[in-house]
Amino acid sequence: MMNIVRWAILGAGKIAHSFVRDFPLLEHAELVAVASSNRQRAETFAAECKIPQAMDYEQLYNSSSIDAVYIATTHNFHYEQVLQCLLHGKSVLCEKPVTVNDSQWKKLASTAAEKKVFLMEAMWTYFLPAVQKAKEWVDQKLVGELQLIQSDFGFAMGKNPLGRMYNPELAGGALLDLGIYPVAIARFFTGVEPLKIHATGTLTETGVDETLSISLQYDNCTASLCTSLSAQLCNATRIYGNLGFIEIPAFWKASSASLYDKEGILLESYQDGRSSHGFIYEMQHATDMILSGSLQSPVMDHCVTNGIQETLTEIRRQIGLKYPFE
Repeated sequence: MMNIVRWAILGAGKIAHSFVRDFPLLEHAELVAVASSNRQRAETFAAECKIPQAMDYEQLYNSSSIDAVYIATTHNFHYEQVLQCLLHGKSVLCEKPVTVNDSQWKKLASTAAEKKVFLMEAMWTYFLPAVQKAKEWVDQKLVGELQLIQSDFGFAMGKNPLGRMYNPELAGGALLDLGIYPVAIARFFTGVEPLKIHATGTLTETGVDETLSISLQYDNCTASLCTSLSAQLCNATRIYGNLGFIEIPAFWKASSASLYDKEGILLESYQDGRSSHGFIYEMQHATDMILSGSLQSPVMDHCVTNGIQETLTEIRRQIGLKYPFE
């Protein structure tokens, strides 16, 4: 049994810096390497962040000094990168969405099971204390029976037909980059897959989704979700029951949550008071799971990821978005 996990980062972009920022808070772990498709970028990142080794991807896959890999590239690259890590016996924490479609995910999950290697999608929102507190309120029936979940996530990014977000070859569009957050938060609070999915939206001139409205119907609850890469949305989540509601501002990076009764009177509020970025919670969870010999997370297990992937794939089918490489 290991007593420390030797982590490497695959990808040296903005999100990798957030991982590094929280790493000093991580227990029973060591950051030993960073890899990039551009060796100079990896070396610069390693020097700036005081990481011992800079590598290319092949060196990372074949290194015997790495136990686990945090994949911080964009999602169009995830499938092949996760697959290679798993085939080389390395545990994986992969940024969301872990794959472009549910077929890719099913292949990765099967490979992880076959190789007996830990694999988890990095849905950091699930592990934030404020979101956990909100789930506790829901589970305690403090809002009564769930009736409605409202969640949106979008930014006015400015039209750039040449950028990655507008490029269908790179699996661009609002849904996979942004819309996964409200879809995932609805899954978190309902704990089940939707019975019905209805999606409408607009496409850009390059053929990717720009703004989407999504309705997910559960047994006795509806989730009303929106996402956009051309409009600034509220980026909040509200969970309504027959006895009250919960509000989570900036839910994807939540640091607070508030509980109200059905008259809108505040009953309880929660602030996590953290100074970290917030990745530490999922990072510690993944590290603990790997050290325990677990192959899946009990919070973000393969079934949860599969359900989210199937929902995203169905939403794209309904709006007529299929990527050229699919």
